[in-house]
Amino acid sequence: MNEPQYANPQVLRNTMLQLNVEALSAEMVRMRCEVILQQNIWLRQQRHLQQHNQLLLLTLMQAVSQNASTQTKLQQVNLESQCDALTKTLNRSIMLDRIDHAISMSKRQRRRFALLFIDLDRFKPVNDQHGHAAGDAVLLQVSARLTAAVRDSDAVSRHGGDEFLLLLNDIKDNQAATLFANKLVQVLAQPYQIAGASVLLSASIGMALFPEHGNSAHTLISCADAAMYRAKQQGGNRVC
Repeated sequence: MNEPQYANPQVLRNTMLQLNVEALSAEMVRMRCEVILQQNIWLRQQRHLQQHNQLLLLTLMQAVSQNASTQTKLQQVNLESQCDALTKTLNRSIMLDRIDHAISMSKRQRRRFALLFIDLDRFKPVNDQHGHAAGDAVLLQVSARLTAAVRDSDAVSRHGGDEFLLLLNDIKDNQAATLFANKLVQVLAQPYQIAGASVLLSASIGMALFPEHGNSAHTLISCADAAMYRAKQQGGNRVC
């Protein structure tokens, strides 16, 4: 009977080592593939997250822009509701509020203010001879001159037609208010440019003082209006 054949130990060790190496390599390859797979999954998630964040940022920016636009429109509507459509000075309703506020503040602080009622002299012939567009152009120039003449604490409004009100807050005394009104007469007597032509007009100004002539907006306006008519009866281009 033949003896059993045994493998060479060295050959057996080499074979086992080779098998272990191959197994280890296969495991490393598997692990590397798993890492690459996980990296790809992570990268896709990051791209999706980045796209989501960009979309969210864009949505927020649009919302902010729309809100700012809405706020601007609301402010514009609010401003337009307070102003005369043509001259952009205060309208009658807001001017009444300003006068009421001036009365309250003047009573509390024991101060005085003047209310000027301004009416243009010989304005009707401008409309008759040059048209209403020319009349509007004159009113715009008048409102610009009045606005430029007052302080931020004062107020100008179009009362109607070619009539304006000017609230002169915190006056030093009656003499100071009269001096201002007389300078205003000179300012309004400067030539007006309409359609390439120069037109000369003047203004009659009636002045009422708080608290001497009343303690309500309507009373002060009535007194200033009556004083303005006296100025017109005396030939206009003056202050009463």
